[in-house]
Amino acid sequence: MDKCRDCNATLKNDETVCWACGAVCQQHIRRSGLGRGFAGLINVAFLVSAAMTVASLFFDATPPFSKCITATIVLLLVKSSSDQMQEKKKGTH
Repeated sequence: MDKCRDCNATLKNDETVCWACGAVCQQHIRRSGLGRGFAGLINVAFLVSAAMTVASLFFDATPPFSKCITATIVLLLVKSSSDQMQEKKKGTH
């Protein structure tokens, strides 16, 4: 569902005129694959962070374990959120 840019009323996907204020609304334009690229970047960062977390247990040249595990957990949350947004986009298009 889209929103009217003038009055913020909810519009159906096939409506071109707002029912509340009568403004002509443009059709939704599909965006580029930037979201997929960002999701791929987050996946790579998560895997590198997970590898660094494991390496920090065995090597002194890596960052401390507490910093690595914190970064890995944050990236895991961002990754799961990104995956959920990608699934929503697949369901609507």
